[in-house]
Amino acid sequence: MPIFEYKCRKCNKIFEELILSSNSANEIKCPDCGGIDLIKFFSNFSSSSSQKSSIDELSSNSSSSSCGACSTSTCGTCK
Repeated sequence: MPIFEYKCRKCNKIFEELILSSNSANEIKCPDCGGIDLIKFFSNFSSSSSQKSSIDELSSNSSSSSCGACSTSTCGTCK
């Protein structure tokens, strides 16, 4: 889900909004003045995966002899 940054043309406030659906993009208002004349900027992404699934994915991509601190299995921890 994308996070958008907005700038209100009325009061120049810059703020972020997480857009959950295309319908919610039409309901964005400035949190300071309530203005709806906004400039939209693309910001970051949000992901719904858990931290555990991200760690599991990283673990499965590394070699079994690597400690995880390096990718070559040659650091002091791997030996």
